[in-house]
Amino acid sequence: MTPAELGALLARLAPDLDTLGEPWSLIGSGALIIAGAPWPSCEDVDILTTEAGARALEAAWAGWRAGDYAPDPAAPFRSRFSRYDFRPGAAEVMGGLELRTAAGWAPVAVRELAPASFAGRTWPVPSLADQARILKSFGRPKDLEKAAFLQAVRNA
Repeated sequence: MTPAELGALLARLAPDLDTLGEPWSLIGSGALIIAGAPWPSCEDVDILTTEAGARALEAAWAGWRAGDYAPDPAAPFRSRFSRYDFRPGAAEVMGGLELRTAAGWAPVAVRELAPASFAGRTWPVPSLADQARILKSFGRPKDLEKAAFLQAVRNA
């Protein structure tokens, strides 16, 4: 999605997110764009919330759920996961996201929230430093690429 398409998708999701009643934050490529990093596009919007928040969004967005989509079982993550196909893009919800580490499963949490203005409103996203930390912890090549990009942006 382009930044304009991301803005349109977020406008579509906003009413349900505003009434969620559970903490949530945007992470991933969409959060980079929202936070002002010059990242060119995102495949989907990643929403990090609690398991209860994920259940609530499952109910609200049942008609758009991509029932045949499942995360890679070999990925180092587990959560109450669901994916939704909206126009103009997709949203992925991760409730109670955990990351497999050498010490076992560890919760993925935003440590430093830095709400950012984008597409006419303010969105909860991690600070750029916290986004880099989260991306590095994931350890996948695509996440490490984004973390390196953020480091270069922050050093420029």
